[in-house]
Amino acid sequence: MRHVARIVVFIILVAASAEAQELAGTFDQLRVLVKPGDTLTVIDGSGQRVEGKVLSLSSSALDLTVSGKPRQFFSTDIDTIEKRGADSLKNGALIGLAIGGGIGAAGMIALAATAEDNVAGFVAVGVLMYGGIGAGIGTGFDALIEGRRVIYAKSGSAGSRVTVAPMFTGSRKGVRVSLRF
Repeated sequence: MRHVARIVVFIILVAASAEAQELAGTFDQLRVLVKPGDTLTVIDGSGQRVEGKVLSLSSSALDLTVSGKPRQFFSTDIDTIEKRGADSLKNGALIGLAIGGGIGAAGMIALAATAEDNVAGFVAVGVLMYGGIGAGIGTGFDALIEGRRVIYAKSGSAGSRVTVAPMFTGSRKGVRVSLRF
């Protein structure tokens, strides 16, 4: 019973390891993420936001069509660039997995309480089955969400980043949390 419970906890902790996506720090790196016709939101150092469609991108300048007129932005003037796109499916899957797994565990514990058989087997099946169903539902909901995400940040303006990951070394178990500013 303890062995199955440890495996289930390990799977959930490993799946919960998340780290933010790296950002483009130069216009050369941005070329991989942007193509002509994409709609971008440019934010300058003063916080002014300008939305437009990409005309061209060089190593030092970005040309957008803003309200039907061409406008050029130099890399030195831009703080961040956002692009509208699909939300990451990972967080929806993780939330669905946690909710479904919790419901499955609770239901199977209640069902197993009336049986004389191995309770751990019931709980493991419930967590895996309902967790999988919950992950699928969470992924489906996340696929419907569209939002803005930062794809470029001038070096030093990327903001803070939090990373959470499980840690297993020898007899020690824990969670590693790192902050970057």
